[in-house]
Amino acid sequence: MKLSDLIKASSPFGADPFGPGLTGEEQITSITSDSRKVVNGGLFIAVKGLAADGHNFIEQALKNGATAVVAQQNPENHDKVILTSDSRLSIASIAAAFYGHPSRDLTLMGITGTNGKTSITYLLESILTAAGFSTGIIGTVNIRYNGQTHDTNVTTPDSIDLQKTLHDMKKAGVTHVVMEVSSHGLDLHRVDSCNFNAGIFTNLTQDHLDYHQDMEEYFACKKRFFTHLLNPQASQDSAPAIINIDDPYGKALFDELSENTLSISTRQKADLVATHIVDDIHGLKFSCALESGSIEVTSALTGTFNLENILCAMGAARALGVDNTAILKGIKNCRVIPGRLEQVPNTIDRYIFVDYAHTPDALDSILTALKLRAPKRLICVFGCGGDRDRTKRPQMGQIACQHSDVAIVTSDNPRTEDPDRIINDILDGLGRYTQLNEDDLYQHPLKKGYTIEASREKALEKAVLISKPRDIIVAAGKGHETYQITNAGTIHFDDTEELDKAAKNLAHSFAPTTWTIADFEAALGCDAIYTGNPLDSVFTGISTDSRSIDSQMAFVALKGDIFDGHTFVEGLITKGITTFIINKAFWDSLDKKSISQKNLVFFVCDDTLNALGKLGRFQRERTDVKVLAITGSSGKTTTRRICEDIFSVRYHTHATSGNLNNEIGVPLTLLKLSAAHEWAVIEMGMNHPGEIARLTRIARPDIAMVLNTAGVHLEGLGSVENVAKAKAEIYEGINKGGTAILPANDPRCSILETNARKNSHIKEFLFFGQGDKTDLKAEEVKSHETGIAFTARIDETQQEFSINSPGRFMADNCLAAILAARCADITIPQIKTGLHSFSPVPGRMNISRLTEQITLMDDTYNANPASVGKAIETLANISKADQSVAVLGDMLELGDSSDQLHWEIGQKVALSGISYLFVYGKQVRYLIEGALEKGFKLENIFHGEKPDIAKQVIDVCQSRSWVLVKGSRGMAMETTIETIKQLAAAGTQRG
Repeated sequence: MKLSDLIKASSPFGADPFGPGLTGEEQITSITSDSRKVVNGGLFIAVKGLAADGHNFIEQALKNGATAVVAQQNPENHDKVILTSDSRLSIASIAAAFYGHPSRDLTLMGITGTNGKTSITYLLESILTAAGFSTGIIGTVNIRYNGQTHDTNVTTPDSIDLQKTLHDMKKAGVTHVVMEVSSHGLDLHRVDSCNFNAGIFTNLTQDHLDYHQDMEEYFACKKRFFTHLLNPQASQDSAPAIINIDDPYGKALFDELSENTLSISTRQKADLVATHIVDDIHGLKFSCALESGSIEVTSALTGTFNLENILCAMGAARALGVDNTAILKGIKNCRVIPGRLEQVPNTIDRYIFVDYAHTPDALDSILTALKLRAPKRLICVFGCGGDRDRTKRPQMGQIACQHSDVAIVTSDNPRTEDPDRIINDILDGLGRYTQLNEDDLYQHPLKKGYTIEASREKALEKAVLISKPRDIIVAAGKGHETYQITNAGTIHFDDTEELDKAAKNLAHSFAPTTWTIADFEAALGCDAIYTGNPLDSVFTGISTDSRSIDSQMAFVALKGDIFDGHTFVEGLITKGITTFIINKAFWDSLDKKSISQKNLVFFVCDDTLNALGKLGRFQRERTDVKVLAITGSSGKTTTRRICEDIFSVRYHTHATSGNLNNEIGVPLTLLKLSAAHEWAVIEMGMNHPGEIARLTRIARPDIAMVLNTAGVHLEGLGSVENVAKAKAEIYEGINKGGTAILPANDPRCSILETNARKNSHIKEFLFFGQGDKTDLKAEEVKSHETGIAFTARIDETQQEFSINSPGRFMADNCLAAILAARCADITIPQIKTGLHSFSPVPGRMNISRLTEQITLMDDTYNANPASVGKAIETLANISKADQSVAVLGDMLELGDSSDQLHWEIGQKVALSGISYLFVYGKQVRYLIEGALEKGFKLENIFHGEKPDIAKQVIDVCQSRSWVLVKGSRGMAMETTIETIKQLAAAGTQRG
């Protein structure tokens, strides 16, 4: 390219810039500001940098073959120097001209502000990709396009690299580019001569004050992007500016700009406003009103700051004409942003995050967001960078301690500074907070404060080691960075890798206790049978599932009514499984010759289900873990979850997962125990006499409770009294010195107590509920939209408790759990923390707001007369003056009493004042009869298929309504909920 073409297209030069040694006709083959990279035919631009002055290298550049030099001064009077009043402005325009002004042929979006820039680039990339555009990204994490990824050590590249990148993107077919625009990039004119089609302002908080004199100078720098760079050609209208007006500086900027602006907000009137916001640990849901109607937005990202980022991305996409379908799809597809509240997967039931927050505001934002969502505690690991603004260090310490239960002060890129000096600066802000010692951290989990660990690796490890299940751990400051900058140089260091390693090490310590052949023989009471050489193996576990077993596990071949695990044995031998627990009939039929040369071992039992129970009991006894066992006609799973949340505040706790509460599930749960566990919370279910007795003999509980008895599984039990006797079997297996917990106001409590007192091992009998002999009862029970609160007298003091579940019946579940916790020496504050962290079990009284009119109560997990009655009572209590709708499916397994029990539920519906009744199934006709008999209006009853029911529900919910959906597991009433949600969303989008 001719030198004159570069200079004419550039600024700021004089009218006749060429010296005596230049004509302007010279061909320029390369441009650079690094004298070491000059080659023959190159143009060298001398720039005064932060660390070096390019004017000192003009001589070197000419010796290396530079055809010409652009500089602000020419002290040696070289005849090939072209003088400019501003080298940085010149390099921007020269670079753009040299690479053919690539941004003019691209749709270019710039994002500036202190926080959120990187997140918005990922969101916009996902949206634009969903819209079918070829998209390039220039940002803090990397430069990427068309499957290529290039590392970068700055947010905004220098002008030459930037223009070359845009040129390469254009050449590769990229049509849309999203760029982070830093204050350094603006102040150093790196983005001058770029044609922007849209600009986003996120926010402005304290950062880079080691570079900018103060916040006003920092803001003026950011503002220049909108006042000078969003209007690339005077003949065109300015490009749209998308501005977050929830930020004070954003509001000031918005008020100053006169045209082509689009405001976004989460709390005030704006062009794009988020309403009906649901924000939890799992993500965001919100409505956004548009001129064409409201749209419902769902994102895996969490926190108000991410809500603002999403709105900014939506605003930019809409300004560029992207349709709503692509916007919604793009937001939903953007599940992870590297180093921005990036979740670290783990198997230890923790929520572990890595975030780039390295400013006071960013740290405040992420910790505020996480604290509101923390099921248990929030543990923060953070530090401050060296050779940077020292004034923010005590502020960040205060913010970390204010929002965290435990703050761990550590290193974060100390650079040339002494890490201890940086930590001391942080500590200057922590005078009113408690410094925790090792005993505090490991033995007193509710004690709040901070601790110091200069080694970031050890700090991250400590955060994991002191954590409990469902705690949140966040490592703040480094985010996506994979290095640590120290005075000894740059080393590899990745927060994600370190946290992953620490989590895996902790998981290993809680891995189930391993097995040897001798262990199997001791547990089963029979000798191993070898088909080849004796095995000397250690087994990591025991499996009954041929699909998920691995070569280090033993297989128990269970035989049921519709399956037989023995049919998989030969295939498992081929897969490398060596050890099997089988029944005698299969052993007798096995072709011994075919396996005689294989090194296999078999344990032959009369009943493999009984063998599985023996294995579970052996594991329970050798780990010496204490056991809490829970049964009842309703509320078992919920109470198990409550107990698990409470016990895990103090103890390493293992608990039943899912529905593993039967003769297979209980042993499998016990087989997961390790010596590191301290308590196991075991749920026990049954549908025939003797099943609970078998389970309690396997589990040998230290504490056993029955929550209630009701008409459940009557096909196998015959009467409610027999149900009570079957439930009371749980007390038969209690260990010596154990405790029995009983429901004082259950109609069949005397049956439970009589059977329990037959076990001389039981040391203590405790009663919950109401009545004179009650050890713990709930008083002043108050319900509200999302939960209940109550008081109870413990240790001669009246204590207040609350739980996030709206049914008043939940008070009894809580009382049983509190009694068990007190027996386990768990303190009142620890109990309250556990209750506070409880979240409803899926399908068990989960409440969600679907629209302005409809609040849904999902209680679809299962149904029996007791639980349906409680659900109806809750619906009536919580709906109050609002309209109430009950959607009920059949209650199954009720035997000859089914007709009568459905009829009684119908009467309960009518007497509760429910507004509408929708029913599905064959038995509900008796429910309808019961409701009509007690005066329920026929026109307010609908009996039909589930899709029709869902449509009718939407039709009747024209005013504020509460909708309860419940039915037995076999009725799959959750499908009705999905249809209701779809219809509600469609109606909202239609406006």
